[in-house]
Amino acid sequence: MIKLIAFDLVGVLVNEKDIELTPEEDKLERMFGKNINDSDYLLEARKIINKDSILMRTIENLIDKLYQVKDVDLFKKIKEKNSHLKIIIATNHVSFVRNFIGETLEIEYLEDILISSEIHKVKPNADFYKYILDKFKILPEELLFLDDNIENIESAKKLGINTIKVDKDTNLYEKIDQWLDSEKNI
Repeated sequence: MIKLIAFDLVGVLVNEKDIELTPEEDKLERMFGKNINDSDYLLEARKIINKDSILMRTIENLIDKLYQVKDVDLFKKIKEKNSHLKIIIATNHVSFVRNFIGETLEIEYLEDILISSEIHKVKPNADFYKYILDKFKILPEELLFLDDNIENIESAKKLGINTIKVDKDTNLYEKIDQWLDSEKNI
């Protein structure tokens, strides 16, 4: 039985808006991915914008203007029907995304937010998923993991974790609801 649902952020809970970025913003955004810590990210980012106050403001503004939440009521809808489930966000990103998450998603329904740069582990490495399993003291079959990256999905599957591959047009609530309903009928 599923005890925990883990959502990736970009491409799953949020889409990137089709907007024009400055050359600096474009370079900074391309570096958001697999960050093991903020320090390494900032070392590279300072090569693009060398004044820290401007750099930090640019990063936070970029995140705010770039991401658009797909379904603002998703966590609430899941919890209304499945109150026993724990929900987390598990993403490869820099920690600066935490403010965006707190301001745009229903964090009151979240058990935790795991960001690669804060836990010093990145998907698709097995230690990222094992960190989740250990932290929540669950077995792989008790975790449902949603991601848009096939490499991350395949890596989680190898550990026995249940997965849903998210595409651009995936209705997350319907997909999760169907998955949980089918699990109950087994």
